[in-house]
Amino acid sequence: MDLPESGPSFSPDALVIPMGQDNPRLARSKLGSYYERLPDGTNSLFGKDSSVQLKDLKVFHGVYEEGEYIPFTDAEPFALY
Repeated sequence: MDLPESGPSFSPDALVIPMGQDNPRLARSKLGSYYERLPDGTNSLFGKDSSVQLKDLKVFHGVYEEGEYIPFTDAEPFALY
């Protein structure tokens, strides 16, 4: 999810990059019960540390003309039927 107020998030806590003004390079990870633990027993993408300072972050986005259809704008990622 790309949350404009708080940066990209891949599940609620698996990988979160808050992009906050106070620490814009912070990235956090805590793998919940849906994920296997890593071979060393940790439950974070970053090993023993649950947060790291990013060296680099690249963002890729599309450029669209006024009125041009933007793909996936009609997606319902959290639709409950």
